[in-house]
This record gives sequence, C-alpha cells and structure tokens, in this order.
Amino acid sequence: MTSPIRRGLVAAALLSLIAIALPASPAVAKSSQKEPALTAPKARLAESLVCPNKIKRGGVQPMMLVTGTGYTGEEAYAIGSAALKTTGRPICYVNFPFRTTGDIQVSAEYLVSGIRRVAASYGKPIAVFGVSQGGLLPRWALTYWPSLRAKVSDVISVAGTHHGTNLISGCSAIKPCQAATWQQAAGSKLLQAINRQPDESPGPTSWTTVRTATDETVQPQTGKNPTSSLKGATNILIQDICPGRHVSHIGSALDSVTFAATEDALTHKGPAKVKRLPKNVCSKLLAPGLSVTAAGFVAPSGLSHFFADPAPKLAAEPRVRSYATRRVAGTLP
Repeated sequence: MTSPIRRGLVAAALLSLIAIALPASPAVAKSSQKEPALTAPKARLAESLVCPNKIKRGGVQPMMLVTGTGYTGEEAYAIGSAALKTTGRPICYVNFPFRTTGDIQVSAEYLVSGIRRVAASYGKPIAVFGVSQGGLLPRWALTYWPSLRAKVSDVISVAGTHHGTNLISGCSAIKPCQAATWQQAAGSKLLQAINRQPDESPGPTSWTTVRTATDETVQPQTGKNPTSSLKGATNILIQDICPGRHVSHIGSALDSVTFAATEDALTHKGPAKVKRLPKNVCSKLLAPGLSVTAAGFVAPSGLSHFFADPAPKLAAEPRVRSYATRRVAGTLP
C-alpha cells in the first residue's frame, strides 16, 4: 500500500508536469514580456534630462514637456515657460540628440530614461505633454516599454504625428532627409509598425489629443482619420471649440483650448472632456501668461525650419528595430 507521503510526492510531480505542458496564461505572458534594453550611453541619458524646478516627493505632480522636431527641450521650455509656470507644476524636459531630428527610436530611449527618473523622484505617476513629434514619442515609449504606463497618469499630445503627415514627400537616395523626417512621413515603416499595434492609447494612462485644422505641417487633421487623433483618446479639434480660429502647427501648443484641455485632464481622473472646458475658453487666443508676441515667435515655424536641422541626412529611412515589429501585450501587472 502506498504511503500518504509517497502519494503526495507523486501528485506534486504530476502537477508540475501539467503546469509545464500547459501554455502560459495571458497574465503570465504579459509579465514575462521583455522590454527593449536602452542602447544610448548612460551618461548622455542622464545629462539629457533637465528639471529647472525641484520635484517634491509626493507633492505637486510634475509634468514632462516633450519637444517636437527641430527644437531642443530647452527651447520648448523657454517658449512655453510663462504658461507652464501658471500651473504651479514642476516641469522637466529632455534635450534629445540632433535637436530631435535623429532616429525616433533613439530619441524614445532618452524619453524612457527621463520618465523613469522623474517618476522615481516623485514616487507617483507623472504627466506628459508633447508637441508634434513630442506627441508621438511618448506613445512609442509607452507602447514598447509597457512598465511606463504605471508611471504616467496622462499624456496630452498636441499636433502629434501619430499617423504621419502627407506634407512630407520626396525623400529619396537622390534627395536625402533627416531620420525623423523619413519616419514622420505618411506611410513610413516606423509608423506602420506602431499603428499595427492593437492599442493606440495604451492604458491605464489617460490620453488626450489636441489638433488644429489649419496645421501647416501635419495633415490631414479633419475627416475620418485625422493624423493627430488616437483611438481610445479624447480627441479635440480646436476649431470645433472655437469656430474660425486660425492656429498654426506649433501655435496649437500655446492655444487657450489646449491649455484648458490640459488642465482638465490633469485635474480629473481620465482624459479631458470637452463638456468640462470653460465656457469662455474662446475669449482668449492664448494660454495664460502668453502674449501675442511670444506666439508670433513660434507660430510661423513651418517646413523650412522642419528641414533645417543638424542631424545627418539619410538616403533611406532607418531600419525599424525588431522589438517594434512584434505584437505588444497589455499593461504589465
């Protein structure tokens, strides 16, 4: 007769064999998915992050400002600092290589590192505000580094190049372009990769997008598939709120509607809601603290500035990295 101890050992062995034979559950599969390693030099990642104001652990939520193509984080902060200061939030930014005109996959690593460091200093989820390519970068980061989703409460993407702009054309071996120009053109291999992912607005992070119909750099912005909109986000067209308003690409980041939507998103659970925006939001053109002179400084920036940047020009789009071509699971537990 088999002893109880022996029967227990046999049962345990059988259960182990069954567990090995069975496929992993979805929860296990998600948690075991490896995130891409950061290949950029650690020293450069560290020095790229700037936080002009001290972050108090558990205090006022900090916000990461993510610049667009052709600008440094420092320049973006200088342009919008008057409005940003009115929020009372500590603002951090990243100075990306080549004034954010290089390979978006490299720039994303700098943002990943910056989000990790700021969230660690704060001890809670932070907010992210991005303009143009600066709207696409956090989406790339949170898609392929899912652990970041627990570190970011909100992403506000303004004039983002999520589905590419049809105003970029002609890049070729004969007419080389900077990496970020190749990658933000409609139909680029990089955008095809991220837009094949199952979730355009990965949660639990809340996503709000703001765009302008009169964008001179990123189009289309109206119709069934606006390039700056994301499925699962609150998508706001400035002209739906303030009919007839003419707002440029970069000017959309300084608009009163954008500022109101940002404040609404960051002071409520979930993304911004149009019905909560102030009734008088159209009475002023710009965000608080900004003047028409400041807006005029950046509003005319169009394609001429977009292409005149120091990154080397390439005869072809950079290779899409292998991690970006695989299907990414949901939020890590």
